[in-house]
Amino acid sequence: MMKKQNHLWITAIIASTILTACGGGDSSNETVVEDPDTTLPVTSQLLINEIVADAEDGGNDWIELYALEGPVSLASYTIVDDNTERTPQALPDVTLAQGEFIVIQAIDEEDTPPDSGYYVTFKLGSDDAVTLFKDGVQSDTLDWEEGDAQQGSSYGLYTDGTGTAQTLSPTPGEANQPSTADITYDLIINENAPIRINEIVAKNSESEHDWVELYVTGNYSVNLSDYQIADENNELVTLPDITLAPGEYYRLYATTDVIENTQTIAFKLGSSDQVSLYQDDDLVDQLSWKKGQALIGYSYGRFPDGSDGTFVLTPSPQSTNTKALHGPIVINEVVANDENGGYDWFELYNNSAQQISLASYQVIDGSDDIEPVTLPDVELAPGDYIVIFASDEQLTQHYVPFKLGNNDELSIMLNGEVVDYIDWDSSDVNTGYSYGLSAANSSDNSWHKDFLTPTQGTANELATAFEPNVVKNLYIDISDENWQSILASPLDEEYHQASITFEGVTLDSVAIRTKGGSSLRAVSQSNSDRYSFKIDINEYVDGQKFFGLKKFTLQNSYNDPSYMREVIAYDLMKDLGIAAPDHAYVNVYINNKLFGFYLMVEVIDSEFIENYFDNTNGDLYKPDGTGSDLQWISADIADYTGINQQNNEETTDNGAFINFIAEMDAGSESVIDVDSLLRYMSVSVSLSNLDSYHGTLAHNYYIYEQDGIFTFLPWDLNESFGTFSMGCRSDIRGLYIDEPTSGAMSERPMVANVFSNQDHLNTYHDYLWQLIEGPLADDAFAQRVNTIAALIDEHVANDPSAFYGYSSFIQNLDNSVDKFYGLTSFMTYRVNNMRQQLNGSLPSSGTGQGYCR
Repeated sequence: MMKKQNHLWITAIIASTILTACGGGDSSNETVVEDPDTTLPVTSQLLINEIVADAEDGGNDWIELYALEGPVSLASYTIVDDNTERTPQALPDVTLAQGEFIVIQAIDEEDTPPDSGYYVTFKLGSDDAVTLFKDGVQSDTLDWEEGDAQQGSSYGLYTDGTGTAQTLSPTPGEANQPSTADITYDLIINENAPIRINEIVAKNSESEHDWVELYVTGNYSVNLSDYQIADENNELVTLPDITLAPGEYYRLYATTDVIENTQTIAFKLGSSDQVSLYQDDDLVDQLSWKKGQALIGYSYGRFPDGSDGTFVLTPSPQSTNTKALHGPIVINEVVANDENGGYDWFELYNNSAQQISLASYQVIDGSDDIEPVTLPDVELAPGDYIVIFASDEQLTQHYVPFKLGNNDELSIMLNGEVVDYIDWDSSDVNTGYSYGLSAANSSDNSWHKDFLTPTQGTANELATAFEPNVVKNLYIDISDENWQSILASPLDEEYHQASITFEGVTLDSVAIRTKGGSSLRAVSQSNSDRYSFKIDINEYVDGQKFFGLKKFTLQNSYNDPSYMREVIAYDLMKDLGIAAPDHAYVNVYINNKLFGFYLMVEVIDSEFIENYFDNTNGDLYKPDGTGSDLQWISADIADYTGINQQNNEETTDNGAFINFIAEMDAGSESVIDVDSLLRYMSVSVSLSNLDSYHGTLAHNYYIYEQDGIFTFLPWDLNESFGTFSMGCRSDIRGLYIDEPTSGAMSERPMVANVFSNQDHLNTYHDYLWQLIEGPLADDAFAQRVNTIAALIDEHVANDPSAFYGYSSFIQNLDNSVDKFYGLTSFMTYRVNNMRQQLNGSLPSSGTGQGYCR
């Protein structure tokens, strides 16, 4: 530890327990203190309550003392750190009442003294101690070790004057608070949280104060004083002693002002911020928002009240939340890199029933040196668009005198307030593409933004990587070193850096790795390098996207001579209204050489959830391994090692999942999105798809939770059409429709619970008939196969790394190739078999032990 110089100057700041500051003092009086007698500790009215040894933002260290009893005169006290060569320094002649604090800054002798207040001339170390003496006799010591008082934290007593010494959140001159760094997230089960942060206003159009609304979600009353609240700075504020009944709302104004007869919390809300609700050391609830989600005139919060789903809202203090319509004027579309080298532009849209005078509005981009620019003097009719060019040249069209950057933002302002906002990254505005609202005139989707095809003055058009009726080229450029590393150790599934080019879009820094389970192992043991791959777009560049995607996969058609099992299966899922990944065929080039003909598939992740679900805040899992059968093991999430959580890792307690398993173990279906499961099962069972949840391995699926209800999502269907028969000696084309499991139905509770309800089983049978008499009927199915075959025929013929070859492709469309059933012959057999099961001429279930047993 650095040696500290002796000095006898001190200053201090006094603050009372009601958080008001006073004091200052004359630092010109030097007091010499004799060496103290440290042999007889005495009981003191004055205690060392808190220290900061590594102040943030270049501030001074400090020591806080607390009057446990009072009044107490500090004139009889001295203080020193653990440097045995240092003489204790005298405290000022100040008297503290009981419960008052004094804060003493700790500086080096060479430092410039603070402008006001009291100070000592020794700094505090990361492993140090401070000792207090009364009349030369040791009366109190606070000792800390390395790591106890890191930057951003303090160390002291909790609670003040009497509690245990521990790491704290710094509160100079105020009541000590536990360290937010030590908060344990979500120890309270989410769906059982008794109170939630329901709505916030960060820019109030009716008054000067922001506000936070709480809502009691449980079935019993809640006393707010049991909770603390904090914004993004994590300074905890205890809530008032008020009891709320179930279903009751309560509004707290977020302001540092004192408002008579009104409860406040001593912080303001930012345009991008977060509010957290704690009970002791448990994070009970959290609500965060980004810039543009809580503009003036809007609120942000939960819909329906108390749910997980969050939306832009119409402010409704202490009443039911309602979604807000985006408008009246919205930034609809931006182009920052015109395909033909033309001017940048942005498009505005009148999403209201009233005419808008644009001259009342101003626009500004993200540059610090540009002042707001008044929009053209144009009357914009309801439902009309206007395109405004952005150029540093003077134009004859409507324009603003600035260009749009690749990483930029636009704000529309009215009377000095931002009324609409959009921002983007460079990958959102690639040359030849635009970025903007997915549906400007839709009250449900008008806040969601997408990667677009430019459409000046007309409705926005999504630009997608997945065009099912076209085969495109995907170029991957990767260093020889990285490529050889992937091929040398494919089972490691380690990411390596590469660049990709697709439809004029080039991204220079993406991640690529092999993917798969048994198929990956099988290929690694063969003479082929034709692996399936996963591409992660933002592994190296935060926020980067590819046609709106964060990730996608390249499927190698392993165990599929037809190249289309997975395509047809996903298409049937979509036909039946199931949320399923988008997909399209691509020729994959590695370093400009054709490597193989692949299927590009959208990954089920946060972007997928945003596209298919209103509530985007639920927990997403990809089960594979222990716990993937969804049978009860215990209430400890650590015992479910194979559930593979995909999001919310830092904030969820997995309580919804544990409740899901517990409810199913009790025979309940209340936690299951029944209709999505019935639709999925009708397709999967029709295709005898046992490489799935209802098969031996209980994998190749996702489940997504919304307010405790779990939706089943399909994944990895390349071994459908009876290809996967592990553990099944029976003819898989005869799979029971009502007992479609490899093993006992009870081992697959998600299916067993739903199928045990006759009404659900009837609905499921209706879906099977819908398939049998529709897309799986002989003529319709054969037409589907032939259409896909015509699309991919020449690309299969030219595939340099094919597993099976062109002749096997042609043969497998109708007839078996080795163990792989022909598509049309399989479907004819299977449809006839299901029809007989539905009519009762063949059994649709067995003894409960599953079809394969």
